[in-house]
Amino acid sequence: MDTQALDVNYWPVAAAPAVTFDELQGELDCDVAIIGAGIMGLSCALTLAELGRRVIVLEADTPAAGASGRNGGLIVPSLPRLGPRDVLRLMGDTHGERMVSMVAQGAQTVFDLIARHGLSCDAIQSGWLNPAHARELAPALAGRVEDWQRAGGRAQWLNAQETRARVGSAQFHGALFDASGGHLNPFAYTNELARVASEKGVRIFSGTRVESVVADGERRRLRTGHGMVTTKQVLQCTNAMQGANNDLTPAVRKSIVPLTVFQLATQPVADLVRKQVLAGNEALSDTRNNLFALRYTSDGRIVTGGMAPVSQWLAKPRLLRSLARRMERIFPQLGTVCFDYIWRGSAALTPDFLPRLFRIDDRWLAPLGCNGRGIAMSTSMGARLGRFLVENDPSILPMPITSASPIKAHGFARFAPQLLLPVGIVQDAMRR
Repeated sequence: MDTQALDVNYWPVAAAPAVTFDELQGELDCDVAIIGAGIMGLSCALTLAELGRRVIVLEADTPAAGASGRNGGLIVPSLPRLGPRDVLRLMGDTHGERMVSMVAQGAQTVFDLIARHGLSCDAIQSGWLNPAHARELAPALAGRVEDWQRAGGRAQWLNAQETRARVGSAQFHGALFDASGGHLNPFAYTNELARVASEKGVRIFSGTRVESVVADGERRRLRTGHGMVTTKQVLQCTNAMQGANNDLTPAVRKSIVPLTVFQLATQPVADLVRKQVLAGNEALSDTRNNLFALRYTSDGRIVTGGMAPVSQWLAKPRLLRSLARRMERIFPQLGTVCFDYIWRGSAALTPDFLPRLFRIDDRWLAPLGCNGRGIAMSTSMGARLGRFLVENDPSILPMPITSASPIKAHGFARFAPQLLLPVGIVQDAMRR
């Protein structure tokens, strides 16, 4: 199997040409300097510009080069593994209620932003399905529906028969459905955010790696290969790409586990089959430890994804076979599944699956840890961070500002997800 021929990120292929940005040359001054032109950094930059602040975004590569442009494109109004009660237990009432409210409205926040600015990114608000792959998981999932409803979400419960009819598979036993969810082209979305932010006055520089951040009284000086930015406030929005800027903050890097996730796009699916599999064009991600997620693209492909168990050795040929078999088993209507594209990205995991906001110093913050919910979470957090930097009101934030807390034995912990995945797969199979 020639995996090299398939080793292409599908999203730029399907997107319109992106606006290009030059490398920083010389010295500039601004109110807020943002490191990283992903979704969170650009959402924050756009908010700040609309509030009248002078903003510079410094990107080591190009906008959407990291996880923002390489994920599956699902817009999910939920957290991985956690329901509202879990969040309140872990964060306490004050921050927990803010976090739950933000997450419940997160998908709608994305679609409202797209509509407000006319972003061209193949966005479809067809809803998000979270089906139970085992009968024993259905009662707890149904309980979460009520919790999300109380938090202001649009979740509703579908019984087993309704779920099977909607999904097109007999292997599910009920589902949480939230009509505010959906999917988009994440590469196009991120670049459209960059375009609009630039039109609003944000100065964005590509190929501009930040080499150091130096305090100069109440100002911070960010040095790059061919320039320098002097600013009042630094926001480091590199998330899972912490090493992309010369490891500016080792403690922050060691506070998350980078998770390598592969995405694959099938050949276009026949119209007749599309009427039987996710006929409503919803986004879907189920309850497995070895998460099963999929959505259609604008040209009728299915994008799905997964992790490589144990190691990255021969990961692509292994996943091409195993994910094809999984899709064929769940959706026999598809026949033989063949993929045209396979690519990888990195997600930032935290130990409790909740995002963080770290204070590097009194004028340098680092938000991170979207835990695979990057589109809705990053968009919402970016907007709130922008408002916070202008209004200086902590009640705007859904989490406390803390010092970085490195994970013990990080050198080993960073490999834990793929090493433990076989255990999760066995647990998935044993559930009934």
